[in-house]
Amino acid sequence: MNCQICKQTIFFFFIIFIFPSILMGQKAIVSPPFSGKTILNHEPLKKSQFGELISNITISKSSFNPGIGENVNIYYNITKPAEVILNIYDPDYGLVKKISKKITDSGKMSFIWDGKDLDNHIVPDEAYFFMITAKDHSGNMETYDPTLFSGGFEHQIRKAKVDILRHTITYRMPEIGRVLFRLGIHGGPLLNTLVDWKPRLDGVVTEFWNGKDAENKIYFYKHPKFKMRITYFSFPENSIISYGNKKVSFKQYKATNKRPKKEINKQNLLQKSPHYALQRVLDYSPEVFINFSNILGKDDDGIPIIKNKTIVKVTLNDQDKLIFQNQQFEICFFLDYEFYAEDEAGYTPFNWLWNLSNVSEGVHLLTVNITSYKDQIGVVSRKVRIIK
Repeated sequence: MNCQICKQTIFFFFIIFIFPSILMGQKAIVSPPFSGKTILNHEPLKKSQFGELISNITISKSSFNPGIGENVNIYYNITKPAEVILNIYDPDYGLVKKISKKITDSGKMSFIWDGKDLDNHIVPDEAYFFMITAKDHSGNMETYDPTLFSGGFEHQIRKAKVDILRHTITYRMPEIGRVLFRLGIHGGPLLNTLVDWKPRLDGVVTEFWNGKDAENKIYFYKHPKFKMRITYFSFPENSIISYGNKKVSFKQYKATNKRPKKEINKQNLLQKSPHYALQRVLDYSPEVFINFSNILGKDDDGIPIIKNKTIVKVTLNDQDKLIFQNQQFEICFFLDYEFYAEDEAGYTPFNWLWNLSNVSEGVHLLTVNITSYKDQIGVVSRKVRIIK
């Protein structure tokens, strides 16, 4: 069967992963990216330009912790008396906060956001953007909407520094944005999505990683074909990252808060990252499970023992199944980091009959990648002991 997504995924790892040295402190350099996969190096056609009523919009900081009382000041200049409205939105364009005031003077003004929503609850950890609308006494209106001229442009991080002893990977973000950080094997499977489209500030970023797969079971950091890929897309101008909320995740927050959404200008999305327009509650790597039939027992290391044939059952967890079951996706199987089999499944649970007659005795690693057409990849790996 011709499994196009799986082939693209393997080729994707082959071409555009960072080729890091595993010596402490050395820099990793990326090879040229597959030009048909991502949109790179497109810049906004213009910077912030405003009319005669409002201008010079800036923020006091790009990140803050509202849980300990921190605020963000949003500054702007106004030239005449007007009613000014601040609307703050979450990354899925849902309204979070609305503040309005009547200005009777001109000059530098500001709003203060305490990180709370319309219900006075602290917002979950995420990135937020805002709009400012001003209307004077004559009915003239101007709106600052950064999504119309900034944000969503996708880039690759070309260099990263790996430190084995500290289990860290550092890289420099040229601007504030949302990061996807994947690790895997050159010409083989994805094994870990270290950062799954999470907000990151500009400057030096440090990610912590113990050298293992997504389930913290397989150490592949020193594999000779170990590779990684770091992608990001930029945020709208003056975006703000909130952190420190350990009580509620963004998914939990969105499940219980149904609020008006800002209209998205689809024409403005044409040359931007395809992930930019996807909802954060839907655009993530699903959790994958595999089980084996006909297990004869386990060895001293707890590894299942199988022989002849086994049915490999691939499933998603219940929450992810509700999201991904109506999407098309394909399944790739890798044995000992090498491509082994594929199937255009499109559903779970998926049962694959694995004939072990051509597999040598001993311990082997089976890895499964489930890949959707929207480039979400679920990963799971299991060791098995084959006997004859």
